[in-house]
Amino acid sequence: MSTINGEAATTEASRAIRRLCRHWSHKFQVQFDDSLGVIHLTDAKVTLHATPDRIHILLENPAGEVPPRLMGVVAEHLQRMLGAEAVLDVKWSPPTQ
Repeated sequence: MSTINGEAATTEASRAIRRLCRHWSHKFQVQFDDSLGVIHLTDAKVTLHATPDRIHILLENPAGEVPPRLMGVVAEHLQRMLGAEAVLDVKWSPPTQ
């Protein structure tokens, strides 16, 4: 199992989670509320957790490595969900096995 953690400062974490989960709900299985979102992708699971001043991201793949491109895809989509007026700088930790 491989995991990657990320986080970014934002006061709009809850809104970003809701919008991203709705956005991906037509392609993937999702569950979400105002503080937590889980997206089951084909080759990984994305868990998003909102706190008042940041968004925490966990990428997991129980069958192997988390696809390297997934970090960029998730960060880019979260940025889109927040709009151009917000700058989201996601800091990723190295993958763990």
